[in-house]
Amino acid sequence: MLAIFSVTTSITLASFTRLVLLDATIEGARYASLADQNLQSGISRTKDLVARSLGQASSVSVEASITRIGAIESIRFVSTLDHVLVPGSRLISVSSVSTRELEY
Repeated sequence: MLAIFSVTTSITLASFTRLVLLDATIEGARYASLADQNLQSGISRTKDLVARSLGQASSVSVEASITRIGAIESIRFVSTLDHVLVPGSRLISVSSVSTRELEY
């Protein structure tokens, strides 16, 4: 019975952590796609949301890239939650894409 409880708790915490990371990544990409913002402000927003949700001890790395096609920019964010106990290992990785028009 204890094993079932432990497994259920582990799966629940992993799912919660992944959803928080995904939500922060989506929000960061959306924020960076605003007309008066840039990639760095979106990355900062993502890291801030993860730190507030999962605690200051959580280590997240965020990569951002822009692809331009005509008058449309596609902003892609990839966030990776690093394992605190094993440096260099990646625990969870998620990505999000947001777009914006360059000309109105």
